Amino acid sequence: MKYLLVIIISLFSLCITAQQYPTQGIDVIGKGSASAKPDKFTFTVTISQRGNVASKAKALVDQKSQLVTQMYLSMGIAKSAIESARLELIPRYEIRANVPAIIVHQRLPNQEFFENNKAEAFINGNQSADNALTEQEKVYFEVSRTIKVTFSEFSRYDQLLDNVVKIGVSRISPLQTTIINAEALYQQALINALKNAHQKAITIAEQIGVTLGEISNLTESAYHTPSSYAMAGKSNAGFNSLVAENNVTAQVSVTFAIKTEK
Repeated sequence: MKYLLVIIISLFSLCITAQQYPTQGIDVIGKGSASAKPDKFTFTVTISQRGNVASKAKALVDQKSQLVTQMYLSMGIAKSAIESARLELIPRYEIRANVPAIIVHQRLPNQEFFENNKAEAFINGNQSADNALTEQEKVYFEVSRTIKVTFSEFSRYDQLLDNVVKIGVSRISPLQTTIINAEALYQQALINALKNAHQKAITIAEQIGVTLGEISNLTESAYHTPSSYAMAGKSNAGFNSLVAENNVTAQVSVTFAIKTEK
């Protein structure tokens, strides 16, 4: 029992000592950002045609697809920058209900009435089974092709819009914009976040009258590189489209030690 009491007193003394000398430091969160205009653009159009004969619908789609491709080439866009997706052919069905049938049961001569033997009369003159409502399917085909073009000069955008509208494409997708060297932009934002954290720590140290020491802990707490975003696809209509800068942010958690007087 005596030895147990000594051990408890020793542990209690260690706890008091640990509380008297806590880890000294200044914890701050630094935030930084960097921005740049997109330098890669992807313009996508879809050409589609419906018809009862798949081959005829495909021929019309191929004709317009060739016009779009030739237009891109005439604007100086490299052939390697034009991506023509494979042709898609989808059968479509339209279900239409007929006039309900009237079923009349008759007794056959010299025979008993059997439930499964029926003489049926229909007001539409068609012969059918026992269904009171029949359906018909009308089939047609929808043929479509998607064409993507990638370019780096945003000034081409308005002209592309006008040209594809004149050709008569079925759908213009929103313009996709990206930054080619997005990682370098984030690195700049990260540097700005570190500078922000350091300046915060200096300000705090000056206000509380201590001397800032070295970094004892550093954590990158957020990572956001710029992703692609879309601009609505509309024709020029007498104005010039503008592209905004992409903004990327970074955040760090930093602990600065406090210098102690020797």
